Amino acid sequence: MKTISGGVITVLLIILQVSGAVAQEYKNVSGVVTTFRNYPVKKAKVFSEKTGETVYTDSAGSFSVKSIKEDRLSISASGFEKRVVEVKKKNVYEVDLIYVDNESNFRQATEGGHISADVLRKAMNDSVLANKRDFARYNSIYELVSAEIYNVRVNGKSILSTKMRSFDTTPEVLLVVNDRIVSDISFVDPGWVRSIELIDDVRSSMYGSMGANGILRIILK
Repeated sequence: MKTISGGVITVLLIILQVSGAVAQEYKNVSGVVTTFRNYPVKKAKVFSEKTGETVYTDSAGSFSVKSIKEDRLSISASGFEKRVVEVKKKNVYEVDLIYVDNESNFRQATEGGHISADVLRKAMNDSVLANKRDFARYNSIYELVSAEIYNVRVNGKSILSTKMRSFDTTPEVLLVVNDRIVSDISFVDPGWVRSIELIDDVRSSMYGSMGANGILRIILK
């Protein structure tokens, strides 16, 4: 009997150790779901394939879900193309859902409460205009930024936020080109630019404290 009890205890200890190791691998993954790289998608379904947890984005497109090592997140919303994101080292993800315009998709996206009809029309219109814009008339990327982006001030190769933020001694915005952080943008020819925007809303949380003063995001052609 003592031998059996000892064996049972040993097995229980092993189970507890394994359970503890697995539990330590769990982490909360958060992010923002957008469309047209700018507009939040509400009520989008976010499913963790390994934990089985399902959550839905809030009015700002934000979500937080329990995940595990080497997990995959399935993100879907009616009227949009489904995305699958692999969970790696980072804990915050920005997911942009592709919208293909047709009557069925428009009806599903708007009636499903993911985006309002007015906002979706504006998003499509802005996308068309952005793709048609030609910034080649500017002599430098800094001239382009000064002319096209509000709430920033160009000082040499530094781009500073003009919004007042407490304790900011150097309010430089974060520079991101084709979704990669860069130290300067002097290499960018204005004629290469497809779109440029200043992100200073909830989406700036994707870059943590680095995006506290806003993010200058440039997408090249």
